[in-house]
Amino acid sequence: MKRLMFVLILMLIIITMNATIHAATIVTDGLVSYWTFDLHDVNDGIAKDVWGENDATIKGNPKIVNGHLRQGLKFGGTGDYVILDNLSNFQSRIGASSFEFWVKTSYDKRNILFKVIEVLCEGDQRWTDKGWGIHLNASIQAPNFHNRPDNIPQGGGGIIQRDERILVEYAEKRGKGCGHSARSSPASISDDKWHHIVYMYNWYIDEFGSGRDEKVIYIDSIRKSLGRGTSKNLPKNEPFTQPVFLGAINDNGKARRFFHGVFDEVRVYDRMLTDEEVLQNFQSATGLAVEHKDKLPTVWGALKKR
Repeated sequence: MKRLMFVLILMLIIITMNATIHAATIVTDGLVSYWTFDLHDVNDGIAKDVWGENDATIKGNPKIVNGHLRQGLKFGGTGDYVILDNLSNFQSRIGASSFEFWVKTSYDKRNILFKVIEVLCEGDQRWTDKGWGIHLNASIQAPNFHNRPDNIPQGGGGIIQRDERILVEYAEKRGKGCGHSARSSPASISDDKWHHIVYMYNWYIDEFGSGRDEKVIYIDSIRKSLGRGTSKNLPKNEPFTQPVFLGAINDNGKARRFFHGVFDEVRVYDRMLTDEEVLQNFQSATGLAVEHKDKLPTVWGALKKR
């Protein structure tokens, strides 16, 4: 009887431990790359991809500081950024994807998380600096915007400073030109506290043969829709060739307008995460329980089209 009780108690302990570990670790289904920016994962200007084989290149002189989990990278706003090469065509392929990171900043001016500029729409002067990316304390000034707030001046379209807003830009290369849209939402992020951001994009063909897209951003596990679109025909998008510069604008290969603050726990997935999975990653206090042992060299262009 005592032996049976011992076995039952041991099984209960094992089950409880497994459940705790699972709840504390991040989602790995669909995970492509994961940069922890921990001290032991940064060496000689390289940030190790602890899940895939897409190590990132560190530029400038960002500092290793206390992060959300263990350590993170602090960007000083003057030449510090990280090149994520395998995100070069993140925003233009067919299928779903998620870009996730933790960020901490007290900088209350317009602050760039990342942006890629590669091509301008020919003959379209309504917007400047078209691209895709995420800005803090920023909003859009639309061309011929009649009902604008008092603090937004007249003039051509473009990005302006607007306190406590997050701006997401989206661009598609289409032959000689491009498609572009932008959406801003209220977000109090520049408070010197850690915030969890997940940007998701999905492009698919529905049962009627129409192309549809969906853009979503989560801030601290709260979902904000950035809109849906539809098209009768699949646009002949061209992949971007420029990589993401985390912490800067990549303007046709040149870095500018640098981030002020700390990045940590940067991850990319080849699918959209569910609400429950975003919450799991938000609540994770561990990251990975163990390092991935069967790593494969993966870039977005080689991912299965959906």
